[in-house]
Amino acid sequence: MANLSLLLVEDEKPLLALLAKYLQRLGHTVDYCRNGPGCTEKCRQTPCPFQIIVLDLTLPDMSGLDMLPLLLDIPAPLRVVVSSGTVFSNEILPPHQRERVTSLLKPYMPKRTGRR
Repeated sequence: MANLSLLLVEDEKPLLALLAKYLQRLGHTVDYCRNGPGCTEKCRQTPCPFQIIVLDLTLPDMSGLDMLPLLLDIPAPLRVVVSSGTVFSNEILPPHQRERVTSLLKPYMPKRTGRR
């Protein structure tokens, strides 16, 4: 698997730490933020430094559903993984954006790989 640059947008500290550690052990570059404005600020850099954003839908200051169109408008080949405790369907998005968005239902645990 290629080394990817990911941004984790998650307000739950334990989940954020677990996911960041797991992805870093797999060799990926991981950054994070815990709110909507932090995410949009980091993603608006030119060029956007991330290939994938893992986006929590329930942030304390801004809905992930409100952030999603902003992220998909960034002129970059950015993909978004919606991370939520409720089922999310990319069918709510315009057809041209659907292939860039997938979802991951919480709670989830990274698969054990034997690495420590």
